[in-house]
Amino acid sequence: MDAESIYALSVPATYGRYMTREFPADQLWAGTGLTAADLEAPDRRITVRQLLIYVRNAVALAPQPDWYLDWSGRLADHFHGAISVALMSAPTLGDGLDAFLRFFPGRIPYMHMEGRKDGEHFAATLCPLIDLSPNTELLIEVPLMILQQYCSTVYPVDMSQAAFELAYPPTPHADRYGRYFKSPVHFNCSRNALVIPKAWRALPNIGYSADTWAHGLERCEKTMGSSPERNALGQVRTYLCAAFENKERERALPTLVEVAGHLHLSPRTLIRRLRTLGTTYQQIMDEFLRTRAGELLANEELKVKEIAAALGFDNPANFGKAFKRWHGVSPGTYRRRGGSTGRRPGKGRTAIAG
Repeated sequence: MDAESIYALSVPATYGRYMTREFPADQLWAGTGLTAADLEAPDRRITVRQLLIYVRNAVALAPQPDWYLDWSGRLADHFHGAISVALMSAPTLGDGLDAFLRFFPGRIPYMHMEGRKDGEHFAATLCPLIDLSPNTELLIEVPLMILQQYCSTVYPVDMSQAAFELAYPPTPHADRYGRYFKSPVHFNCSRNALVIPKAWRALPNIGYSADTWAHGLERCEKTMGSSPERNALGQVRTYLCAAFENKERERALPTLVEVAGHLHLSPRTLIRRLRTLGTTYQQIMDEFLRTRAGELLANEELKVKEIAAALGFDNPANFGKAFKRWHGVSPGTYRRRGGSTGRRPGKGRTAIAG
């Protein structure tokens, strides 16, 4: 699915209607072809393109650059449709997070979401499928704020033990993040993610209801179920994560044929599904290696040659060439500059305390 196809996808108008409480409707919807009257129907849907236009208008109208952080912190639970039902009735925090990552992209289909266990931590990661500039910060941080709100209000957790990782430099209003984020915020990372202690996933939800949970998942599946193409993308990423965590693998880099077989697809079908999303297996692998290399470099106890071997490179020189292509600098320079990613909570150099 190329960018134009994603722009044409439909999304709920819920968040746009909620923004009209902050800004004049005629100015907010300028350029979208929509009016306030068009949005009176509660089930009205708009396109991703129209969403991006009204977000751009909101940013231009806002008196303060951090307005969206305050706004997202005030989003009531019921504004997220069927996902709200699933989140509030999930058996555990982990079940709720998994439901959010699986179904929330149905409300923002320009974003892929995935979860990954990484040692003693779990990362809920947001992966944009299109260029979100000039409003990347808003479109990344609002879902992360929703996750923070869910974790901190439904479960007895200390958010200072978690961390937010953002794949862009500090924003002009970064000094205000401490007002909104309850966890340290790390910039210049290779991913956009909320990283929590893995043990949190097992925390029980005192509001768990088996019937309501089942009903919420059913509604999510009917209204926000992913396409076969989106499912394939998520499954490929998940398989790569699991493959690199398996220390007994003889071959470090899974092949397209291997992954397709694991997904019970023919290689041709997997290629076609990924092409529909505007990507290839090699591009997914390259992005995975780029991200994983940055994360491993955060561990200063690992030598560069050990990282190269862990990522399937036959020698450090080839790894160095690939890394420079990904990041523009050598692994050693990247590490010395503190540009590494995957930092554990409380250990980031470029951090804003929550």
